[in-house]
Amino acid sequence: MIIGEGPGHRRDTCTIAEEAGYRGLLAGFDSRFVDFNRDDVSRITNFAGEPEFYFPNTALRAELIVSIPKMKTHHWAGATLAMKNFFGLVPGTIYGWPKNTLHMLGMHRSIVELNRVFGNSFAIVDGIVGMEGNGPAQGTPKPTGVLVMGADLRAVDATCCRIMGIDPARIGYLDGSAHHGNATEPTIEQRGESIASVQTDYSLIREFEELRIGPGAAI
Repeated sequence: MIIGEGPGHRRDTCTIAEEAGYRGLLAGFDSRFVDFNRDDVSRITNFAGEPEFYFPNTALRAELIVSIPKMKTHHWAGATLAMKNFFGLVPGTIYGWPKNTLHMLGMHRSIVELNRVFGNSFAIVDGIVGMEGNGPAQGTPKPTGVLVMGADLRAVDATCCRIMGIDPARIGYLDGSAHHGNATEPTIEQRGESIASVQTDYSLIREFEELRIGPGAAI
């Protein structure tokens, strides 16, 4: 097992990992931790219309990638969950900070394309304490008390949105990835607590109030 991270902002990745306590918790940390921003890369073709794009070799060779994001709102995407967490697989040394090329290609389009490339994935979204409001950096803590996990990242993100009181059909990358997996609640095989029993409305910035699940909405 290898642990990797690729922060969206220009920061020392290993220092972040150490401050998070990984070095003390993980035996052989230095041989098992990869900075995706600076890993050796290989070329793939046809990413979001680009003739070529480069990704970390560690991610391209992985048998399974486990995405472990926090449950958060996002001031551009609406929500940042398992699918958007793959921005961390894009090397900042090539594409800039905060992964500028992905923003220029279109955030929602880039999220869909990343999940097409890295389809061998599983997600564990940490919603024990999430973030609401002006996320992903200037929001406020939101105790939610949930973990949402699954192999269909689109279904995971749609479920997280419903828990947050967000209509997944109004999130651009979920709507744009309809051919990649399930998003409507009746088509998702769900185990554990019901969405209704854990649903907690997250505060949204004014520009995204239209993302809220409306009364009687079919989601």
